[in-house]
Amino acid sequence: MAVGPSRQGGPGLGDSSRGLQLRVAGAACALVAAGIHLALAFSDLIPGESTRGPAFALMGLGFAACAVALFIRKLELDVLVLVYVAALILAYVGTRDERPVEAIGLSSKAVESALLVIVAILVARRRALETTG
Repeated sequence: MAVGPSRQGGPGLGDSSRGLQLRVAGAACALVAAGIHLALAFSDLIPGESTRGPAFALMGLGFAACAVALFIRKLELDVLVLVYVAALILAYVGTRDERPVEAIGLSSKAVESALLVIVAILVARRRALETTG
């Protein structure tokens, strides 16, 4: 009897050891993004831009929730994480015409982009397994 992540059927559908590695990497990215947003919520670290307040705190908590959601291993939650991350990246891009691009924002978007790619891979793999399995 093999012990390890499920490779077919059941709640672990599509979560081979590679899938688990992707989820761990995605959760790490989400936690880094959460930390950046929570730091911004408590201190105005970007010159000329007020970040202190509940908006950045809620974004940080949202990224922490994304880290947890990745380990629940439900396709619906993976898609929700994908949409959340894409929306925040697009919101940042949409606000850069009136605000300068700064290192903290670029660092955060780099980590979020990595998270977006990881979750897109997880969703694509899961959907492929569900349609062929």
